[in-house]
Amino acid sequence: MKSKFSQTMQDFSRAVIVPVKFMAVMGLFLAISVILQLEFMPNVLQTFGGLIKTMMDSMLNNLALIFCVGITASLAKKKKVEAALISLIAFLFFLAANNAWLTLTNQLAEAGGMGLFGTGQAVVLGFQVVDMNVFLGMLVGCLVAFIHNRFSDKEFVDFLSIYGGSRFSFMILIPVILVTAIGMSYIWPVVNGWISSLSGFILTTGLLGVFIYSFGNRFLIPTGLHHLLWMPFCFTALGGTAKIGGQVYNGAANIFYAEMANAGSITTLDPSLRFATFGFVKIFGSIAVSLALIHCAKKHRKEEVKGMILPSMFVAAVAGITEPLDFSFLFASPLLWLIHSLLTAVSETILWGIGARTYMLYGLIDTVVSNSVFSPSVTKFYLVIIVGVIMSVIWYFVFVLLINKLNIKTPGREDDTEEDAVLATISNGELSVDGGNDFDLVVAGLGGKVNIESISNCFTRLRVTVKDEALVDSAQLEKISQQKGVVLNGTNVQVIIGMGVQGFKEDICERLGMSEP
Repeated sequence: MKSKFSQTMQDFSRAVIVPVKFMAVMGLFLAISVILQLEFMPNVLQTFGGLIKTMMDSMLNNLALIFCVGITASLAKKKKVEAALISLIAFLFFLAANNAWLTLTNQLAEAGGMGLFGTGQAVVLGFQVVDMNVFLGMLVGCLVAFIHNRFSDKEFVDFLSIYGGSRFSFMILIPVILVTAIGMSYIWPVVNGWISSLSGFILTTGLLGVFIYSFGNRFLIPTGLHHLLWMPFCFTALGGTAKIGGQVYNGAANIFYAEMANAGSITTLDPSLRFATFGFVKIFGSIAVSLALIHCAKKHRKEEVKGMILPSMFVAAVAGITEPLDFSFLFASPLLWLIHSLLTAVSETILWGIGARTYMLYGLIDTVVSNSVFSPSVTKFYLVIIVGVIMSVIWYFVFVLLINKLNIKTPGREDDTEEDAVLATISNGELSVDGGNDFDLVVAGLGGKVNIESISNCFTRLRVTVKDEALVDSAQLEKISQQKGVVLNGTNVQVIIGMGVQGFKEDICERLGMSEP
């Protein structure tokens, strides 16, 4: 049971990393768009920067669908194209059913001045539904993959054959998705209610309230429920009310914007600002976490991890968009995400406690521009820099310590524990190369074609499940020209290939006549 659970978690982790790798590309182009839109850039480049950002925003705003299709396609053991298509349809079914049920039962929220923010609902692909963020995609993706793997091989007699195979799993999914969509209409609002109760508590508890607000605002990001915290506090009377220039403004962000417009007469910033400093983690925390992830990566994979993490770090620190970086380690270790959220809360609480009054809602550019209209004696921006440097060092060493001590499988670290000899082999370069045919060596080393149950891959490894582990010949596998190590774990066999593993696996599967899981 433990082995099966471990394998299931490995499969899920591998599935989640598929869309995450594409998010790294999104982060790179978001960073480019930020640079192109700087004020000193020519208008034509600013225009192109805006177009690129719009394109990348379309991906960022539809991560649930992307995760749904990516997870399904990765977890599907056969008929991947059909599984991916079914997941897309199932996602749309969920949206339609959830919206229809909310409408039928008069549960649709009314949009206010800030739209649906803070209501627990959102518009997804034109449907107003409960706001589950990426968890919706993960839930539907896993459901589709599970049912597809169980029932897509079911065939019927000739005159009913149209309903067999993947169509049968699709038929089963329709009532499953319907029940799930109705159920989430009641389950998710309960979760939202917990968040609303938390909001009321935050307002009345001083520094403890700042800590809870900061922690919740970071920790709840994967669920999308963080909107229920920061949006009301930043843009409604829940975050505070102030009269500036003869007019009344509600919400931390609105109050600060009004103070910017009257900067000449402002000597102290409104205390509602304590709800608009969560850009601190986006700047300092993102840099520290990124450096820790790169440092902890295996030596032979550091360049790969740099290519994935550095663009995400840049767009997080500069533009304040942290999702590409967040998802690169969140699913690998919820513990790291918890620690990340706690360090965020500690940082923001310290800043407020020592008197820093710096507006930090997004990234570095917005922070510098917004606070430049006030005297440093008003914003105490120098305190942010001092605390930022200190906390970045703490962030870095805490992450490095936990990753190494607990052997957490962050990007660039292998999924399974290996013998020291294998690690040394990887660090020192490739093993000796035999002139034999790689395909023949793979088949011979795995005990023949009939012994191979499934073949897949992660970042750098060929992963094979065999029927009889006694037939595996590691000596033959070690003769493969591209291999850099062999790991045996029962019926799970791994051959370390490197970044070219995807093409290597596809060639092996094609020659074996096997579908790619």
